[in-house]
Amino acid sequence: MNAVSFVAVTLVVAGGLAVPLRAAEFSPVGEVLQAMRNTPYECTDYDQASDSCSSVSLMTEEESSLLNTSWFALPNPGGAPWVFEIYTDYEIVMGWGCIGNSQGVAVAYSSGGQPELGETYAQQIRAQLVEAMDPDEPCAGYHPTGPQQYRVEFRHYDGTRAMRKPVTVDFFATPKSVRP
Repeated sequence: MNAVSFVAVTLVVAGGLAVPLRAAEFSPVGEVLQAMRNTPYECTDYDQASDSCSSVSLMTEEESSLLNTSWFALPNPGGAPWVFEIYTDYEIVMGWGCIGNSQGVAVAYSSGGQPELGETYAQQIRAQLVEAMDPDEPCAGYHPTGPQQYRVEFRHYDGTRAMRKPVTVDFFATPKSVRP
């Protein structure tokens, strides 16, 4: 699984924030969702040549939490890449998105690969994701970089920048295909 897809499932809230996670030109998650309501599909690492993304997410806000569905692909040497869906509940903490419950992560086979193995692989991926989750994982915050485009950076609960490389996301009205 690529690092960006993993972003969708590796942000776990361990407790309250010690200091605000505000940074210059920061846009709270709720504001991003409102601004992108007509273009709700978040595409990570958009490739214009293939019109594809390394992952695609669709988030909806309910009170102080976010419901997230993400799609990612894994290579399949025998043909079409495997595509899986990840369902995650996020919490909004001072405008940043943080996964609240690692046990609440669900993974489902979507398409590609050999369908008869899809659910088995989905169960294995979920088990690996839950095992790999770290309660000290950073939260994700959005910084506008252009029309319908943001740089997502990661910070720890004390406000310090995480050692995770920022990613670029673009928003589209319809979902793009995902690539491994």
